[in-house]
Amino acid sequence: MTKKIFWWGLTATAIITTAALIINYSPTTSNPRIGIILPLTGKLAPYAQEAQRGIELARTETSSLSSLKLIYDDSQSDPKQGINVLQKMITDKIKIIITGGSNISLTVSPLANENKILQMAIFTSVNKYTSPNDYTFRLTTRSEVENQILIDWMVAKKLKNVALIYSNDDWGVGHFNFIKQKLQENQINIAAQENFAGSDTDFRTSLIKIKTQNPEAIFLIAQGKAAGLILKQTKELNLNSQFLGVRAIETNELIPIAGQAVEGIIYPYSFDLTSNQPQIENFISAYQEKYHELPTAYAAEGYDAIKIIATNLQKCHLIDTNCLRNLLSQTKNYSGILGNISFDNNGDVLIQYFLKTVRDGQFVKY
Repeated sequence: MTKKIFWWGLTATAIITTAALIINYSPTTSNPRIGIILPLTGKLAPYAQEAQRGIELARTETSSLSSLKLIYDDSQSDPKQGINVLQKMITDKIKIIITGGSNISLTVSPLANENKILQMAIFTSVNKYTSPNDYTFRLTTRSEVENQILIDWMVAKKLKNVALIYSNDDWGVGHFNFIKQKLQENQINIAAQENFAGSDTDFRTSLIKIKTQNPEAIFLIAQGKAAGLILKQTKELNLNSQFLGVRAIETNELIPIAGQAVEGIIYPYSFDLTSNQPQIENFISAYQEKYHELPTAYAAEGYDAIKIIATNLQKCHLIDTNCLRNLLSQTKNYSGILGNISFDNNGDVLIQYFLKTVRDGQFVKY
């Protein structure tokens, strides 16, 4: 009788334990989900499309990604919509997100941290995103790292008179503030400084003001279509200064819009298509085969972002964002398409930049 009671007790315990496991079962733990908030429409859509391609290429190549469910949503390049999307993902108990664009990544990061959501930002260079010892990481360097190589170029060329024209948002102002500071430190005169709104398409008034100052170079802090229009209108006004730019000017729409006006622009970049490293050559080949285009730095960031998350997620028990945060914080020299990736205590990375230009209608090394 005593043995029967004992075995019945074990059976009951097993049933209760199994029931508890069934109750606690959820898509979050059985099939890890990653929310991907990208500006799939709006002015940043070209960058988002390239990043999404990189993410999807990584998914097809990596067995550890087969169990992950990627849930895309469109921020529309609008911070308010970015918050709406994240709130929906919080309701759906998503604990890991990838965000694209400085304005979106910066806006949603406080809410992500509040809910202990691991955030990996891509094409996010704004300095304000930096915050220590929390759940925010990024695969884009801070804007000053990107711009320093052009500051050094200007000093080496002994430029004395430079104008700036920049996008009047968090991203553009972040680049502008650093560049202005460095020009002043190196005693390079700022001949003019003009800004524009994201919806602007006519930049002639600002360009005429700049032309009157006859600068040796014009530093253009603009993205995609706006950069193309500014360069085109510069040509129409016979403004012949040397143009310098930021990484974001390189998009598929720049050359068709700007035409000959873009020839000779110099700008920093973080992904080297001419690399002979087998890992990068394989990435370029696979990307071309799948999409019939050459990959960009934004595709490389998307690719590296999802792979580095998947690699570290395998080491954690189910989805534990504290575990994932600690592992990412300890990441040193992870071999990625962007190079050897290490995160500091702010979740920031240091990627090496080099200079590019446009020659004969092609983006090439300077």
